[in-house]
Amino acid sequence: MEVNLKKTQVMIFEKTNSKKAKPIFNLGKKDITVGKEYCYLGIKMNNNGNFTPALKQLSEKALHALYSMRRRLNIHQLNPKSAIKIFDRIISPILLYNSEVWGAYVKNDFNNWDKLPIEKVHLRFCKLYLGVGKKASNIASRGEPEKFPLIINIFKRLFKYITHLNSLSETAIAKQAFLISKNLFTKQNTSYYGKAMDILKAFNLNAEITDLESITTELIQPITKRLN
Repeated sequence: MEVNLKKTQVMIFEKTNSKKAKPIFNLGKKDITVGKEYCYLGIKMNNNGNFTPALKQLSEKALHALYSMRRRLNIHQLNPKSAIKIFDRIISPILLYNSEVWGAYVKNDFNNWDKLPIEKVHLRFCKLYLGVGKKASNIASRGEPEKFPLIINIFKRLFKYITHLNSLSETAIAKQAFLISKNLFTKQNTSYYGKAMDILKAFNLNAEITDLESITTELIQPITKRLN
């Protein structure tokens, strides 16, 4: 088997840029690049585990799709139902790609959510549809076409994904990663498990849902009701 070194990188995850000498990786006599950023399965990651590059990348792709659609379609002439359907079918899947994972690391702050690149694209669509300026009220711009902030959709997808993780066998890689995340949480380290628990706490659901393993399909409905 021949490995294409142009498409091969090593990335060392660390919280801060360490001044220590980086280890050297090689394949045969050729060195493998140690990168600080890598795009894996469509999600851009950096070496400190921050999803900011991914959110920026997804928002740029969605914005490109939005303007491409706008050149072919006058969205002002659509009724609200059709406009929302187009957004949900074309733009939203780009914005929410892999949000089941990165959504756990989004701050549970509705006040500042509008400042994040994902929601900015959503708001841009709403304002383009309504024909209002960029400085128009965000709440009113979403309210007129009866749209909610995308953070709600993200949290819904996240907890549905957790029910899927709970249904997996112990030998599944995703399940093992989930259990490792729980172990980090019990040791009071930052983890996916802990971030998801923080979301439950933010919506006062942690009293009735004490751990993520207890989340079932039946519990998704009360969770989503609380989110709305």
